[in-house]
Amino acid sequence: MIRIGVIGYGVRIDMLMDQMHDLPVDVEVTAVADKNPERVKELMLKNGSKKVQHEMEIDKIDGLLRQCPMHPENIHFYDTAEEMLEKEELDGVMVGTNCNTHAHFAKLVMEKNLPLFLEKPVGICKEDLDILKECDSKPHAPVVVSFPLRATRMIQEAKKIVDAGVIGKVDHVQAFNDVAYGFVYFHDWYRDESVAHGLFLQKATHDIDVINFLCGEDPETVCAMKSKQIFKGDMPAGLRCSECDRTETCMESTYNIVKVRNDTPRSDYCCYAVDTGNEDSGSMIVKYESGMHATYAQNFFARKKAARRGGRIYGYKGTLEYDFYTDTLHVYDHMSDKVTVMEFHTPANGHGGGDQVLMQNFIDLIRGKVSESIAPLRAGIISAQTCLAAKEAAEQMEYKKV
Repeated sequence: MIRIGVIGYGVRIDMLMDQMHDLPVDVEVTAVADKNPERVKELMLKNGSKKVQHEMEIDKIDGLLRQCPMHPENIHFYDTAEEMLEKEELDGVMVGTNCNTHAHFAKLVMEKNLPLFLEKPVGICKEDLDILKECDSKPHAPVVVSFPLRATRMIQEAKKIVDAGVIGKVDHVQAFNDVAYGFVYFHDWYRDESVAHGLFLQKATHDIDVINFLCGEDPETVCAMKSKQIFKGDMPAGLRCSECDRTETCMESTYNIVKVRNDTPRSDYCCYAVDTGNEDSGSMIVKYESGMHATYAQNFFARKKAARRGGRIYGYKGTLEYDFYTDTLHVYDHMSDKVTVMEFHTPANGHGGGDQVLMQNFIDLIRGKVSESIAPLRAGIISAQTCLAAKEAAEQMEYKKV
């Protein structure tokens, strides 16, 4: 059995557990280091019971769960990552803590020379990235960064098309992300900008990685702008919708998000409170090594059918268009009227199948079946560097080196 340890077991790691346990491999989480073990146990039991309800009568569910290695009673819980890494015999470790501790825990795991799955962004400041660069400069066990978009069938196919020279050398990129669920970045823990460090780092890190991956070049310089036009106000700090007298009239109240908009909130902090951080739109222009440039824009108040995510890769011979919402590639031939359309019909869950590929790659690296990470640490560092440079460029109104 492959023994996995988890540092920071939250919603994201729990999502990945579904993908990991679908693999035809004997792999289980045997140890967890988390400051709130009771919350972790509740999360495991809640999702575990959902998985077995269709198989067993209600009175047999608890018995089935207790036989499962993912039942909390079968997992060793630790207060600190240091204690877990010291006492447990692990084959790999997953880090899913808040973003401001990713680099710290990654270093601990890499120093133990254990295969690592690291959530994005890999760091939230220059000091974090310097730590990771130092770790990456030495021999270490494989690292897989949580970049599921580059692992999707659509983007993997797009990479083959670009590398084959179908559209010619990449000379321009336009990309965008209009986030249908953007409100979570102002209601949930992300709203604390001291932890999230802005939405270039939280969201654009995925899209910039896709651009870097497809182009095969590193960014050099970035300029950017961001603004906060919607999610701002003078409501009291720390206010929750459940405590507010505007619940019925405010379209951003938890009540109206659920009952009127038919969306799913993850928390109920007031998005119009004075302590709500983050920009609600942003754009950057990135210059690459060859001199070509990419534009990227993201918006967090476009909703419903206005949502979109994708981009266009331009060469002299053709244009490649990728669309995550339709799961479709278009290749436009510039020398004829030919248009090639590829539809992938990937299930929407698990980041379009990318999470499954990441988990397969992580476990295969542990088993020694493959030797290369599909999302190496270097990619995470470069993406984070670009997003941090964009944040600084927008705040200081200057060009910034990546």
